[in-house]
Amino acid sequence: MMKRTMLSLFTASLMFGAAAAHANSPAYVDSKEYKALIDPSRFASNPSSAAATLLNDLGTRLSALQFDKTVTGNFSAGDRDVLTYVDTPHTCQLMARGYSVRVRSGDDNDIQFKFRHPDEELSYWTDVSGAGKNASTKLETDVTPGSLVLAHSTSQDATTTPGTVAALIKQFPGASALSDISSASLSNVAGVTITQQEYDGPSADLGKSEADFTLTLWYVNGASTPALAELSFRVKADSSAYFTTPVLQRSQVLNKAIGSIGNNWNIANDGGKTAWLYNYRSSSYPNGFCN
Repeated sequence: MMKRTMLSLFTASLMFGAAAAHANSPAYVDSKEYKALIDPSRFASNPSSAAATLLNDLGTRLSALQFDKTVTGNFSAGDRDVLTYVDTPHTCQLMARGYSVRVRSGDDNDIQFKFRHPDEELSYWTDVSGAGKNASTKLETDVTPGSLVLAHSTSQDATTTPGTVAALIKQFPGASALSDISSASLSNVAGVTITQQEYDGPSADLGKSEADFTLTLWYVNGASTPALAELSFRVKADSSAYFTTPVLQRSQVLNKAIGSIGNNWNIANDGGKTAWLYNYRSSSYPNGFCN
């Protein structure tokens, strides 16, 4: 995360005096992730072949948008993990307050506690601290074609999946904001587990930064065909120049491209993976997990 220089801090203190010591400093994001849900049925029989077609069609769309840089590399199979999200069944009190909890096992083994909000500073200053080993916190901008939120999260080594909010607070002291519902039980969102297969490799030159693409497929309860597909790219903040204007402008061209690829790739429902799961209707929750 970009840090302000000592000179800028000194200047701020001269401008605002003692009151500045009580004000929250500006938030700086570590990265921006742009994402769009695409048609999962295209990956039912041969995901690798479909991924190659997707990349070709994306290149065609970028040419039409007069993208002035290059996209190189090809998709290849990356990490494969089993995911579970937990919340309070029928009430979804974590999601209602902006929080989510994800447990991941496989090529990655961790538990993540996340807070999302459109306000950058509120997201940054909301406590998501963890008490586990190898805890790592980040602030990221999550952009879909129809929305933008700031995601502040901590990931740490997974031990046990919390079965109550009290157990969650023990693992993540930042969750103490949920103490009023500490006795509430936590269950798998939608009553399902997700097998997540990622494909990575392509990247786009943005000038001072690069956009790294990921294709993500979700398989519900071990199904053989994916129920969700997402195309995304991440741009990390430059430690010295932060996000330059050309990088941001080119990112917006890429964002427009993944939101309107053409060749019937895009789908109408584009609320993101987590929202999709919360709305998923399973045999355990035929009316939805939050109802």
